[in-house]
Amino acid sequence: MIKRSYYTLIISIAAVVFLASGCAAHAPYFKLDSSLAGDIRNFGGAQYLPLARLCDVYGLDYKWDSFIRTATIEKKSGRIVLRADSDTMLLNGEKKKLDRPVVLQGGEVFVPVSFARNNLGPIIRTALSVRPPEESTPKKFTIKTIVIDAGHGGKDVGAVGRRIHIREKEKALYLARKLKGVLEDAGIRVIMTRDNDTFVSLRKRAEIANSSGADLFVSVHLNASRSRMMRGFECYYLSNATDDNARALEAFENASLRLNDTASLEHSKPLDKTLWDMTLTENRLESAQLADYICESIDKDILMADRGIRSARFYVLKYTRMPSVLVEAGYISNKYEELKLKDAVFLDRIANTVGEGILRYKREYERTEGFTRK
Repeated sequence: MIKRSYYTLIISIAAVVFLASGCAAHAPYFKLDSSLAGDIRNFGGAQYLPLARLCDVYGLDYKWDSFIRTATIEKKSGRIVLRADSDTMLLNGEKKKLDRPVVLQGGEVFVPVSFARNNLGPIIRTALSVRPPEESTPKKFTIKTIVIDAGHGGKDVGAVGRRIHIREKEKALYLARKLKGVLEDAGIRVIMTRDNDTFVSLRKRAEIANSSGADLFVSVHLNASRSRMMRGFECYYLSNATDDNARALEAFENASLRLNDTASLEHSKPLDKTLWDMTLTENRLESAQLADYICESIDKDILMADRGIRSARFYVLKYTRMPSVLVEAGYISNKYEELKLKDAVFLDRIANTVGEGILRYKREYERTEGFTRK
């Protein structure tokens, strides 16, 4: 009888120790606000909450990207990226698994209640998150390396002017080299996808950028249009083309894929499709800001008409793994602008002004720690 009681006591103590250690291994449980009780919905036998409502209650910045069906949640202490129909998320850039996939219902995004309870704590109240000691040091947001991509080259001539027949591939390379000098003078390491009249496939350009560890990617081009009246400077970032001119340009710039049968690239091999699309979402926000800084600089220097920020699905923007923009530095199909673009002094001014826009973006990006602190 005494022996049985002894064994019972030992087993009880062991159970308590096991449960205590198991609880300690889990992240702190986050208690939901009672006002959310009426918002709970059931999908597939599991409880869900509308993400927009959840963010509203806790004062989180919420953005939905319908282009790749991805949601971004932000606060000073972190960022979460989620994708519709996926059980994978990025928490401060680290891959995590959800108990259930995110649901898109009637145009509204729903997340499992377990996500709210288990994953919101780290970004709502930093004190709740259990982090390794090395992460206690704030991340340094710096821009040290930029890839400059001179459009076209070799057998891919690009656009040709109508009046004096200047060729895009030559002027794009000239601009890229000048821009390289501007950035290097500011202490930035610059990598060129081509530095001579060589054909480089669109796939190879993306691979050069992705393997370089670069912080930004800037592709340099000259524009052309069927309309001889079209003129001005444009800066593109990745999204759906919003007008006929952008769609035509998208088709033209991507046409060099036909020059290389092996140019297809679905997504980066080290990342699965879901993580690739989530990464695109984060980069597109910064790409749009970079395009804005470049266009602002052009507008201030009054080099030419500023047609502003535009969007299209250019191959080199879609498949680069960092914030990326494509500059169209004027229309060589316009006889007046073609004459300007022939002038080396004018091209130098464009390169200097684009460079200043990039450097202004760099200063603001570093000052605000990746635009998370104003």
